[in-house]
Amino acid sequence: MREFVESEFRRRQFRQCPVGQHLDGFAEWLRSAGYKRRPGQLLLRGAAHLGHWTSARGVEIGRIRAGVLDAFARHLPTCACPHPFQGRDRYHREGAHRFVTHLQRVGVVPPPATAPEPVPPMVETFSAWMRQHRGVRESTLGNYVPLVQEFLATLGDDAAAYDAARVRAFILARASRFGRSRAKSVVNAVRMFLRFLAVSGHCPADLAAAVPRIAHWKLSSLPRYLAADDVARLVAACEPATAAGARDRAVLLLLARLGLRAGDVRDLRLGDLDWSRGRLRLMGKGRCETWLPLPQEVGDAILHYLTRFRPARDDDHVFLRVYAPLGPLPSSGPIAKLVRRAIHRAGIAAPSRGAHVLRHSAATALLRQGASLDVIGAVLRHRCLESTAHYAKVDGALLRMVAPPWPAAGGRPC
Repeated sequence: MREFVESEFRRRQFRQCPVGQHLDGFAEWLRSAGYKRRPGQLLLRGAAHLGHWTSARGVEIGRIRAGVLDAFARHLPTCACPHPFQGRDRYHREGAHRFVTHLQRVGVVPPPATAPEPVPPMVETFSAWMRQHRGVRESTLGNYVPLVQEFLATLGDDAAAYDAARVRAFILARASRFGRSRAKSVVNAVRMFLRFLAVSGHCPADLAAAVPRIAHWKLSSLPRYLAADDVARLVAACEPATAAGARDRAVLLLLARLGLRAGDVRDLRLGDLDWSRGRLRLMGKGRCETWLPLPQEVGDAILHYLTRFRPARDDDHVFLRVYAPLGPLPSSGPIAKLVRRAIHRAGIAAPSRGAHVLRHSAATALLRQGASLDVIGAVLRHRCLESTAHYAKVDGALLRMVAPPWPAAGGRPC
């Protein structure tokens, strides 16, 4: 606790509060999680505040549950406690929650009794089949499983009774509630589930063909991308002399130079960087392993972050959280947010503000530099050349060379 509280008198106050015997351990966890002095001190105050508040209401420390924390949160806006740890700011609420989580971790408070929702055996078998035979990521299963459960709840467990009309009715009813992206997830989940049922002999093999497709013309729109000058401004908007700036600059360069997806960056491990050969390994969809060359600029940015600013954690993810609690990025969301922040700092009028705009920018930059569609497709790890052909439309000069002229009025047809 000495790292967060300099005054011996104040440390004595902490240790003499109703939960004082647990605060040294909590302080040690805060230190190991990377909290700085002032935030850690405020979280300790929140824990001590919770201790006094529960003691005044006769709640034993081992009986603190979610309902107690909710009541404590409702108390904070009007707090007028007489003890020295009274307060109303958000750190008291956060400190109470993190303190209870620490007590659950050390066994003082039992873990929350939240029984997981039962998953039908058929859905569990489907999930195992998707992992083994399709190589899908857990994030994909996280989208598919609720939809498959809804499908079973609507059509029943007897797959032999399924027919094309019932399958289509379910999809049309669900897809009409969502946008195109979510509707495609409904279609994909049902199609994969019917294929699984066909392979396992529960339904006819041709029933999957009854799943309708969501109308969308892949090549009907232009890719949304940033010009090369805007990408340079975006990267320059990061301050490499700070931990956040060094990390964000390395992430932006991976997105903009190699066209990585946000999930690729989040899942990148230290062992995926082959410094001797100047390349990095990516594990794509279907567990497909790909090695891409590591450009000098990108490698320098990653090395700068690793050697100067990456927290010393027992975790092999390349990119970690900058602020406590330190650890791997929980999802792709923080990467999309850092792209949005960089776009705002650079003052760029971007066509979209997610991480994918830099993937499109990388593809169009390669095309303008003379790379073939095959090369671009290999870098982006497209399975179909048709997906890569989407980017060919950004080169207006090339299209004018290959497109036939429109006949003038009264002229001869082409």
